Amino acid sequence: MKIVDKNLFKNTKIKYFEFLPDFKEEKTQKFTTLILTLIALSFFGLFAINPTISTIAELNKELEDNRLVDQKLGQKISNLTALQQKYTNLQPDLPIILNAIPKTPEVPLFAAQVQSVANSSNVAIDSFQTFEVEINKNPNSRQYSSFTFALTAEGTYNDLSNFLSNLSNMQRIAGIDILSLTKRSGTSNSLQLTLKGKAFFSL
Repeated sequence: MKIVDKNLFKNTKIKYFEFLPDFKEEKTQKFTTLILTLIALSFFGLFAINPTISTIAELNKELEDNRLVDQKLGQKISNLTALQQKYTNLQPDLPIILNAIPKTPEVPLFAAQVQSVANSSNVAIDSFQTFEVEINKNPNSRQYSSFTFALTAEGTYNDLSNFLSNLSNMQRIAGIDILSLTKRSGTSNSLQLTLKGKAFFSL
């Protein structure tokens, strides 16, 4: 069994302590106090600054979000301005557009318009009939309705051709579904037109 010399251990311990600063000296005390103060400030400063850093991060995120919202609002304002300009440009044409597809059937007015077109085309209308108004009940389709009309008219081929052209181009929108021309007996150039179509209106 190896015996450790107590005096050797004591001497080694004393040598180690020689490297440590002498805390009794004033300079050493000040230096130690300064280091401990800096450590304490760093430790407590970390807890004090951490909420501030979190707040700054949140504010930066809110700032970015606000910038994005501001950008989108600016785009919407630009789009609304463009739409307003287009609406202003369309205002002179609005009465024509609204009369093309009125909000009510206005059957008597439509009949008068057809009669006026016939008179200007030198065509005589023998009969004019309208049928029940059709309501579009499909919620996924466009909100419009229509009513069917039928008429027979007499005139020459050229006059009836002009009548059909003027009827298709008149202010009120009307579609032609069935059309037939027959020659009247006992006449050389008179034809009879039979027509069935639809007139539209909005809801």
